[in-house]
Amino acid sequence: MAGLDYAVRVSHVSKTFRVHLERNRTLKEKLLYAKRAKYRDFVALSDVSLDIRKGATVGLLGVNGSGKSTLLKLISRILYPDNGNIEVHGRVSSLLELGAGFHPDFTGIENIFLNGALMGLAKRDIAAKLEEIIDFSELGDFIREPIRGYSSGMYMRLAFAVAVAVDPEILLIDEILAVGDAAFQAKCMDRLKQLQSLNRTIVLVTHDTGAVERFCDTAVWLHDSRIRMKGDPVDVVRTYLTTVFKRSHDGTNIMTFNRTDAVGSEVQPEESSLTKVEGEEESQDTPVKIERVLIRRADGDPVIRCGDDMEIIIHAAKRFDSEMDLDGVVASLQIYTQDDTLVFSVNTLSDRKGKIALPSSTAEMIVLNLKSCPLAGGVYRVDVRITSEYGEPLASYRDSSGLSVICVEGASGIVNMERKWGIKHLVDAN
Repeated sequence: MAGLDYAVRVSHVSKTFRVHLERNRTLKEKLLYAKRAKYRDFVALSDVSLDIRKGATVGLLGVNGSGKSTLLKLISRILYPDNGNIEVHGRVSSLLELGAGFHPDFTGIENIFLNGALMGLAKRDIAAKLEEIIDFSELGDFIREPIRGYSSGMYMRLAFAVAVAVDPEILLIDEILAVGDAAFQAKCMDRLKQLQSLNRTIVLVTHDTGAVERFCDTAVWLHDSRIRMKGDPVDVVRTYLTTVFKRSHDGTNIMTFNRTDAVGSEVQPEESSLTKVEGEEESQDTPVKIERVLIRRADGDPVIRCGDDMEIIIHAAKRFDSEMDLDGVVASLQIYTQDDTLVFSVNTLSDRKGKIALPSSTAEMIVLNLKSCPLAGGVYRVDVRITSEYGEPLASYRDSSGLSVICVEGASGIVNMERKWGIKHLVDAN
């Protein structure tokens, strides 16, 4: 990869922290036991290599303690690797921890100048952006109050407003958006999309797998200090969730200093046991089996035209050899364009249907009725998922050409909106 093509290059990086097993509280104890202090090493990252191209949006996934935050701190040069090398090409802005770079006794305005200075900005540059930062944060009268009285959401508002105002070439975000209210989170996501359109590089650590699927170009799954899988967000998320929930059932999700499980090669996207492409058999490891998904018009005709009512029939049932207790499940449906743009997503929880019973025989099926298909003509990918009420993946089905829509009218795009052309005459009010 040419040097001009990537924003961050992580090459065989390792980072170990020393965890002391006993604490010497006095100066005498520190002098007496300095060479006999007991400790153990915790491997946060082990031989991690990752190239992030310029303009990419990368989501880092992994359970707590897997090394995600450590990797961001290494990229931002808060920490330095024990081994390996990290190259960063571009101005970095970081949102790593609530309150990082702020002083609790300073006002919001004073902390804007402090945080901007830590990012390398001159005072005059910060002053030029001050009103923009204050307006974006929406902190109002609180901007002139000491931030020690701020809530976590107010901290996040101030930190995000400063971070995006400095026009970063590389933006690092570590789960900080999770503490904001819904309206401000939406505002932040709109700003991140603007940065995407400006070809800025964004690296996002989050436990919101849905956001990774919708927002990121690439997903990277860190597990026990190593990269387990990287690639298409949908494939990585499904494999990650399957593994996490399986380990939870097995009782192997407990954090440990032992990193022997980390040794091994990366999992490739095609090994995801929950991804089903048309014509392939679903993995026998899943407790639920989706036989097929049938899409047709309400009258049974398989040809869907713009404006038709649709019926989506999901043939799913519990496997006979599965011992999992499945009193009720959550069914979801996603429709994508061929270039992976999400068009529509719905599930039984969001529709207040809640959990539904799995069909107990081949004579029963899960049915979703959609009224007046608004899609423009084209071929769409259909994903169907069955999960537990807690989001645990049970089965999934993907059909890359599952929905074909015929539109005889001249509209193009994703949706076909009802319309009527005409002429309107302006009436002189005088």
